[in-house]
Amino acid sequence: MCMYNLSLDEELVQRTRRSFANETDMTAWLQRQVEALLIEYNTTQQMVRRNARAAIAAMRRQSELNGNSKMTLEDINNEIRQARQERKTIAL
Repeated sequence: MCMYNLSLDEELVQRTRRSFANETDMTAWLQRQVEALLIEYNTTQQMVRRNARAAIAAMRRQSELNGNSKMTLEDINNEIRQARQERKTIAL
């Protein structure tokens, strides 16, 4: 079990405390609430990572299909420069 010291708004705690028969019940409730929040947070983060990995895999597949998966950063920058130059030429 892990222990944390938290600072909470005293007024808020006092109002909440009235809903419980004793301090033990409130402590147990607080523990369940924090654990539920941690579970939700970790689940959300896991989904974010899963979605990011899927997006990277999709971009990699698209790059391979486009035939540019072996391009170096210098090659990519040259392509970008050429595209920008073409746009400028067309705009004139």
